[in-house]
Amino acid sequence: MGVPPMSRLPASVKARPAAMMISLLALVHAEANGVLRHGFGARDAGSAGALAGTSGDALAALQTNPAALAGLEGDEWTFALRGGRVEGEFTRAGIRSDGDVLGGFPELGIAWRAGKATTFGMSLAPIAAAATDWVYADAPGGIGGISYGNALAHSSGFQALRANAGLAVEINPAWSVGASVGAVYSRVDFDAPFIFQSNPALAGAKVNLDLETDGWQPSAQLGMLWRPSESFRVGLHYRPRIDLELDGTAAVDFSAQLPPLGLGGTPPLANYAATTRNALPDVIGAALAWQPTDRLSAGLRVDWIGWARAFDELEVGLAGGSNPAINGAIGANVADRVPVRWKDVWMIAVGGEYRLNDCLTLRGGWRWGESPVATPWVTPLNGSLLEHALTSGLGWERGNWRVDLSYEYQFGPAAKVLASGYRAGEYANSKSDFTAHVLGLGVTRRY
Repeated sequence: MGVPPMSRLPASVKARPAAMMISLLALVHAEANGVLRHGFGARDAGSAGALAGTSGDALAALQTNPAALAGLEGDEWTFALRGGRVEGEFTRAGIRSDGDVLGGFPELGIAWRAGKATTFGMSLAPIAAAATDWVYADAPGGIGGISYGNALAHSSGFQALRANAGLAVEINPAWSVGASVGAVYSRVDFDAPFIFQSNPALAGAKVNLDLETDGWQPSAQLGMLWRPSESFRVGLHYRPRIDLELDGTAAVDFSAQLPPLGLGGTPPLANYAATTRNALPDVIGAALAWQPTDRLSAGLRVDWIGWARAFDELEVGLAGGSNPAINGAIGANVADRVPVRWKDVWMIAVGGEYRLNDCLTLRGGWRWGESPVATPWVTPLNGSLLEHALTSGLGWERGNWRVDLSYEYQFGPAAKVLASGYRAGEYANSKSDFTAHVLGLGVTRRY
């Protein structure tokens, strides 16, 4: 059966508005404040990231405030492994589905002195990491109220891995400045149904999308450290917005959507070159550390995270469609803009460490960051709801070696969506709830 041009389809088919069901970057299972991570390495994670802007090891300094490199006692390297389990519960129309994801990632930091006042370093760590993996019924939606089935996988993943090189210069005993430059490798994986929103030919249509995109973008960071006395440190840090333009491939299944349009005999599968565009936000922060005794250190860190400018909408492009029949209806190239309307948020971390003896150090902390996702826009694929993190850690030192362990329990309020902000309404009257358990192991060698 031939496919008529979209200009000949009914107006209700061409113009029916609906929001895309997913946000390819706004994934669940992330730290507070969206998909960004806070706390690098097991030592930093044990104190909730509260001390990273003023002190710590090479890894935490380079990823948070490069000026803190100036506070290192000498050359060192740090290697850490962190990973854990995220559990999710999604309820819609009285039917509950459970999600469970295991994952982990390595982190590395190296620092060395190049003179009395200059310290260089390099690091590699994920600054955002998230994944979802669900199996639940695809609710009726799209044009004609179609569904892709009862046991359809809904999975998505996002990674942003930052490699950077930086230096810190000690201007005098009280002041240090630092900077780093590098690149971020980011990747999006998505396999689930979605509904187009703004494309004139596809608005309101639901397809099953399997998409993979990735790419490299430059990044930079600036920092300052002030030491007014031996017991106080104040740090400032800034990371500009990182624009993400990722390229890859997409496979699209139109099969459920074609019959309501009278196109049931049309071959339903098409492959495309894919592009996604959005950004990771500006981050501006300050940190304060106080060491009242030789054994005790306490820290406070506050970050402002500019999600509103970075993630107001998501651009998705599909080009070079492989199916001539589908191309005849909608064209070989398809573009869409998806509103997500994230808001600017604050992150606050309080933590500290206490040295029990020459070998053992205890750590603990609490971190809070309001979710940037307004409740009407939450779905189980984009709800960044883990607003709180309670952390603990233990460090062991002997000679030039240090081994650190950390544990984080991340949780947040359940999101109850009464009226979905997406005009398709498929996630109305639903609830999403998540918790995470994250373990860390780090090894540091000083020279």
